[in-house]
Amino acid sequence: MASPKTVWYLSVLLVFCFSLEKQDCLETPNVTSEESPTDGSQVPSGEKREVTATLIEKVGEVELDVYNIPLEDIHYLKFHVKSVTYPILISSVLNVTDINITTECSSDPSAFRCKCEDQYSWSCDQCSSYGSCDEIVDGKIRGCLNNYPSDGKFCQPITNPSPTTTAEPSTTYGEIIEIELDMTDISATLIDVLRASVSGLTYPVLISNVLSVTEVNFTTACYPNNTCRCEDQYSWSCDQCLSYGSCDNITDDSCGCIKAIPPYGPFCQPITNLTACPTPSPTPALPAEEETKNTLNLQFTMAITFDSNFNDENNAMFKDIDQTIKVIYKRNMRGFISAKLNRLKSGSVIADFTVITTIVDNVEIAKAKEDIVSTLGEKYKIRFTCLNNTIFRSGQVNEIVVADCKLDEVGQKTAICQENGHFSVRENNCVLKEIENLFFLSQALVGTGLPVFLERLRNSTFNLLDRIVASPATISTVVNILKNVANVSRSTPINKPLMKNFLETAGVLTSKGAKASWDVLNSNLTKSESSAFLGTVETLSNFLTDDFFDIETSRIILNKTTVNNSINNLFNLNSSVLIEIPASEASFNSITIITFDSLDNVLPARNSSSLNNSVNSVNTINGKVVLVKVNGTIKNVTFSFDVLNKALANPQCVFWNFNLFDGLGGWDDKGCELQSEKNGTVTCHCNHLTSFSILMSPSIPAVLRVALEFITHIGVGISMGCLVVCLIIEMLVWNAVTGNNTSYMRHVSIVNIAVSLLIADIWFIIGAAISDNEKKDLPACSTATFFIHFFYLALFFWMLVSGLLLLYWTVMVFSHMSKPAMLAISFSLGYGAPLIIAVITIAVTAPGKQYIRDNDGVCWLNWTESKALLAFVIPALTIVVINLLILIVVLFKMLRRGVGDVTQSDERNALVVIARCLAILTPFFGTTWGLGVGTMTTPNNLGIHIVFAIFNSLQGLFILVFGTLLDKKIWEALTGRSQVSSNRTKTTSAATSSSGGLGFFRLRRRNVFNVSAAPTSSPTGAS
Repeated sequence: MASPKTVWYLSVLLVFCFSLEKQDCLETPNVTSEESPTDGSQVPSGEKREVTATLIEKVGEVELDVYNIPLEDIHYLKFHVKSVTYPILISSVLNVTDINITTECSSDPSAFRCKCEDQYSWSCDQCSSYGSCDEIVDGKIRGCLNNYPSDGKFCQPITNPSPTTTAEPSTTYGEIIEIELDMTDISATLIDVLRASVSGLTYPVLISNVLSVTEVNFTTACYPNNTCRCEDQYSWSCDQCLSYGSCDNITDDSCGCIKAIPPYGPFCQPITNLTACPTPSPTPALPAEEETKNTLNLQFTMAITFDSNFNDENNAMFKDIDQTIKVIYKRNMRGFISAKLNRLKSGSVIADFTVITTIVDNVEIAKAKEDIVSTLGEKYKIRFTCLNNTIFRSGQVNEIVVADCKLDEVGQKTAICQENGHFSVRENNCVLKEIENLFFLSQALVGTGLPVFLERLRNSTFNLLDRIVASPATISTVVNILKNVANVSRSTPINKPLMKNFLETAGVLTSKGAKASWDVLNSNLTKSESSAFLGTVETLSNFLTDDFFDIETSRIILNKTTVNNSINNLFNLNSSVLIEIPASEASFNSITIITFDSLDNVLPARNSSSLNNSVNSVNTINGKVVLVKVNGTIKNVTFSFDVLNKALANPQCVFWNFNLFDGLGGWDDKGCELQSEKNGTVTCHCNHLTSFSILMSPSIPAVLRVALEFITHIGVGISMGCLVVCLIIEMLVWNAVTGNNTSYMRHVSIVNIAVSLLIADIWFIIGAAISDNEKKDLPACSTATFFIHFFYLALFFWMLVSGLLLLYWTVMVFSHMSKPAMLAISFSLGYGAPLIIAVITIAVTAPGKQYIRDNDGVCWLNWTESKALLAFVIPALTIVVINLLILIVVLFKMLRRGVGDVTQSDERNALVVIARCLAILTPFFGTTWGLGVGTMTTPNNLGIHIVFAIFNSLQGLFILVFGTLLDKKIWEALTGRSQVSSNRTKTTSAATSSSGGLGFFRLRRRNVFNVSAAPTSSPTGAS
């Protein structure tokens, strides 16, 4: 725990900053900030002594000792101190007449030195005590010491003129000074420790014979939730409570808590010092007709048949509804003036009515609407379709409902009730109150307030990042704040700390999570917030200080450096953009380069050929955006961009033209031309500077892409139809064809293969619909991708189950596994393994937002960033290889031993059908998804895309034909001609045909073994 000495030393430092005492060797004006009477009496705490009416001018000197500051900052301070115009007026009775840097201490490997600035020197005793590193001039002036003075007395003026002011009267005065200290970024625990330490001190605390501390108090505690609370006996002034909003009950004079941190003070003041809020003089109330009136045009729908007589004002129904509206809205709404039913119209019956009020409260309107339904609902069949929504409450179909924003937001939301019982948000103007407050402060911002303001803006945007990027209205407000900051920068040099805070704030708006909000803003073709955002960064880059510095944030990098006019200048920006400026063009001495890592989330891809980006959606910003500024002119510069998505082609070298489309802004290629495109790098040459990037589009023409989508969707539809037919057939013949374990497991495998592919195709259609939606639903897209991944993997793993069963029955002839054991192993492998792979894939890639493809909007596994697609490709192709090896082993065994080694003809038939399915479907599925990998690795190859679309569309048809239709036993079951097994022993030969259809695997041998077949319990054959 911190001791009271912490507060003691802090208080001593503050008091000495406001007082002056005599130096030992050099004369200074004899003035102090707080004095005690020389007669030993005490000045009462909180009481000021009266002073004589004589006006006395006092000159005070304040020394500031600053540690650990870079050399360049010292030079910066020296330059600006010299350029300040004096005196600087602080108040009507206080001004600053001069500011000087007196002493500069530095260390090097050999020694530590403290040097005096011009017109300043060390005193004689200090030179003697610490040793001089400079010559002694006239036995007095010493310019350098070999050590840091432990007494804290630094260089003093060489000549100290005697005070010219009139000597003070001999009367001694007692003066009380209050000092406020603003401490930031301290924990709540430390606040409690300091508060306890302060309360434990004994006052007064004597500092010198004429100086003492009479009291130390905590006044204000501000917290990360942007609330500031006053300590006991302190309070906020009335105007601050009204300006920032009170978080407790405002009394007549003040409040104890406000909802913001005042950027420029003052903080909580003693309650006794606060004056009451001004009470407005009473004014006669305005007549009702002169008050501000709000006319609300409302309606509700009744599910009854319309009759024109309803509009007769003497009609009982008309009078009932009119009177009910008046009573209910008068009861629920403050400021109610009148309400009137205007008319009843058809469709079913719609009641149009008007409410006039001085206060519009959306909650009161919603409550009155619910009371209308409660009162008249049963009588006139008034029903809510959308019920109990937490924001919009209840509404009827096509009713537009307005709701207030959250408590820490300002604005309104508008939604319409849909037939499905859900509200669809049409407009959201909600802005976070903290951002709104910052916007109001930015409108009165001046240069001296920039450091504090930008620090608060940066902290607020970081703390509220998730809510800011999800709100288009809040993003728009932040852009307006940045525009105000940019306007202030025109008269205020922007140094490195200011620019860093600005860029970190701007970086929040370029994050990936803000893309959906920017899409909403960019759809407004009358106002371009994205163009204004880039303009603010360009404006600030024009007013940077003359220093050279680098700034690197998580999303934006700034580099201001020198240019060599004797050689070609190369600037390699984060290994993603290379800029080359020939020596002949380097007629300037500095260059500022700002690289945006994710500005493609902000700027639309519209160019000079198309205004509406939704029409020209084929273009994509496919490189980093780089802003280049020089303090001169340039007509020859080369850019080399790393391509972000190598699946795109047709590069265009472009810059952002703020004047395009009547000031809306867009990408323009004027003055830029493509030089080369190779190895994932696009090189551009331009004859001017601004913000540059590259636009690219798919190499496959739009017409062919439409044709491919048509082939895919038609083919998938045919595939799904074939799978449904396959499942229906299996259901019809199930009892007839599953008479033994081999046939049973064979049909279990083919049913699960068909079910897996059918569900995967259904999710494929759902994913395609989500992808085609202009506003992509990322959670829905991720869900569709997960199920597509899972069920396509299940298809392959059930193929593996079939292969392993074939291998088991062929190799392990005399080993018999029970049916429950085989089912447990099959389902664990068929669905358990795919589930584990799918879950691991989404768990690893989804947190980094790299689960689905983002570059082309398709709901499928990501390839470019995370290579998540490998979680499907590797298992699928591995199963293909395993099944091919199984086929080779089975074929070898059959050729050596013969199919007749199997005990029953029904089992022989099942094994041959499994072998045929594997022999045909395994290469087919392997080829299909091998082509799928080819579409990823060579996305510009049109032929691969076409063949893949055809193969992918025929998978269901192949399962129906080779898994079901070519099985003789299924045909026999369907036609009622099933072969009945005999109870007698019969001899079979490998020369016998083992199945119908194509007669696949007909094997003929001279030397065969005859094996007696065991009797079959089932009277019906099975396949």
